[in-house]
Amino acid sequence: MMGDQQKRLQMALEAAHMAIWDSRIVDGQVIDGTVSWSAKGAALLGLEEHALTQPFRSFLGFVHAEDQGKVLEVLQDGVRRRGGYDLQYRVIWPDGSEHWLAAKAHIFTDAEGQPDRTLGIIWDITEHMARELMIAESRELAEVTLSSIGDGVITTDPFGKTRYLNRVAEQLTGWSNELAQGMDIWETLNLVDEHTGAPLDHVALKCLRQRQAIGISTHAQLVTRDGRRIAVEDSAAPIWARNGDILGAVVVFRDVSHERKLSQQLSWHATHDTLTGLINRREFEHLVAGALHTAKEEGHVHALLYLDLDQFKVINDTCGHGAGDVLLQLLAKMLQAQMRDSDILARLGGDELGVLLPHCPLDHARVIGEQLRQSIRDFRFAWDSRSFELGVSIGMVEISQDRKSMSELLSAADQACYLAKEQGRNRIHVYQESDVMLAQRHGEMLWISRLNEAFAHDYFRLYAMPIVHLRDSQEHHDEVLIRIRNSQGDLILPGAFIPAAERYDMMLSIDRWVIRAVCAHIESVRDSLPPVEAMAESRRRAPALYSVNLSGMSLADAGLHDYITEQFVQFAIAPEQICFEITETAVIANLPKAQVFMRKLKAMGCRFSLDDFGSGFSSFGYLKALPVDYLKIDGVFVRDIASNAINRAMVKAINEVGHVMGLKTVAEYVEDDATLAVIRELGIDYAQGYAVGSLRPLTAGVD
Repeated sequence: MMGDQQKRLQMALEAAHMAIWDSRIVDGQVIDGTVSWSAKGAALLGLEEHALTQPFRSFLGFVHAEDQGKVLEVLQDGVRRRGGYDLQYRVIWPDGSEHWLAAKAHIFTDAEGQPDRTLGIIWDITEHMARELMIAESRELAEVTLSSIGDGVITTDPFGKTRYLNRVAEQLTGWSNELAQGMDIWETLNLVDEHTGAPLDHVALKCLRQRQAIGISTHAQLVTRDGRRIAVEDSAAPIWARNGDILGAVVVFRDVSHERKLSQQLSWHATHDTLTGLINRREFEHLVAGALHTAKEEGHVHALLYLDLDQFKVINDTCGHGAGDVLLQLLAKMLQAQMRDSDILARLGGDELGVLLPHCPLDHARVIGEQLRQSIRDFRFAWDSRSFELGVSIGMVEISQDRKSMSELLSAADQACYLAKEQGRNRIHVYQESDVMLAQRHGEMLWISRLNEAFAHDYFRLYAMPIVHLRDSQEHHDEVLIRIRNSQGDLILPGAFIPAAERYDMMLSIDRWVIRAVCAHIESVRDSLPPVEAMAESRRRAPALYSVNLSGMSLADAGLHDYITEQFVQFAIAPEQICFEITETAVIANLPKAQVFMRKLKAMGCRFSLDDFGSGFSSFGYLKALPVDYLKIDGVFVRDIASNAINRAMVKAINEVGHVMGLKTVAEYVEDDATLAVIRELGIDYAQGYAVGSLRPLTAGVD
């Protein structure tokens, strides 16, 4: 039985191009021990495929001279800690060729607790290292090219004195290269905060002080020699001598006046309702979250109101949506005129409004709410010689230290509004703790048991949404999406249960379930093909690529890398078949851990896709720090690209920058032929949406 298990393990390791690393330690010293190789392991050193045991010193002779000290130091340190190690190094084959190996092992001790053995896995990463080097060189070349073509460049000495301005820098600053020589960089490149006008901690001086590159700032203004102000993006990097001294800094900057104006327009549209000019639900909930924070941290008391217009649907049905739009615009102006400057009015949906009353006790909030109710009651709306009366149902809740969470607060306000309607409309209902049982019946708390039930009874289902290459490539690429098929046969979409899973810390389990299920699916597809067909399939096109979504919680999970490696080994998965999709906001929130996690998986051959790209306006600044392969352009820019010039400009810019950096671009939510035609014209690499492919069960027979 043990022999069969060992054979299966060996087959899985060979399928994943890995070998066993097994060494013996003598008197606690790695250097005095031996290394045992399997046949495949010996081949990693360029030797014949025969099992062999050799002194550790002999093995060290194969290691590149520059890496020998590191290898011995890392292994000996692992022995000292009685733990393990994870490293990458170069070996020189007998034919003189250089190869990269990666090793991961644990230390084992004898009965007396003394270390006597290391055991782990080792694999060749030469191709991956070559690819990473090529990408790094391409990015470096692209950055230098861009800088020389359109960006201003200024260099300084180690003390921040100006040495050189290129032509674009001269034009932007108003200083000639000759006049600027020897001047302080903060004089030749005078940077201030665009909001306050205060001088900024200068990017070049910060670079020299911290001895490291400083990323792009997004709120700087350049004050030119003649006093004009230009919106700029700037970054700086140290200039190093070979001996490690800093020779100075190079500052790269460019005029982003047009882009920043576009950004401000987009930012306004992202936070406001275009019909009424009121802030939208997303921004309103952000402000409510801030109010809840001050209530908890500083003891402030605020009030939250949900308003539902009682006769709005009647007017829409009788007079048309044009009348409804005019009514909302008139109501918005009327209500805002009656509120304090600090009060916040928002449009939450079709006929739903929200009001946040900062620093307003509940008794005073009742008075304001009653004034709003009466104003709407007294309002007469005339349309086509007809006059309509309105009513409003108002739900009110206090924002205080006692409120547990944002979701509980919003649910309470919504429930209070519902009860106001149930009690006869055109009235105010103030949320009481006695309402909580009714709220819970409809709330997300139910999802704890529902998700546990889904795990226990295997209700999760995987679906695939194709990611289609727009230039007739034969590659097969799917994004994997999760659903729940419950005991009643209902198919539940992730929008219903993912927020609850995030709130109750169940995303780690869901992500791991998906990773394992996708690996099992790849194995089942491979095993279902007869050998002849499998060979023909592999010649016809590359193996299918599966994009798996990872949550922000998983990016910070220290054990996820090892879990993924275990699945690759168990199911004999080529890492090149897996692409992990991560959102821009999640990776930025977990940046240091995410970078380490991504680099490890990239070294194995996995790919990464950055989802919802463009939703944050600092996006481009993070790209250099992230080893991603694909940019998925946020669907909010793609949906109406055929008719919206601003969105088209944004998508065009994202696509061009992505291509300069050697990345592939994907347009999400391509739902019609008009949108598809535009993204083809812009040169985007891939499309995803119902215009190019529909959602389907990933596994044949899945309902």
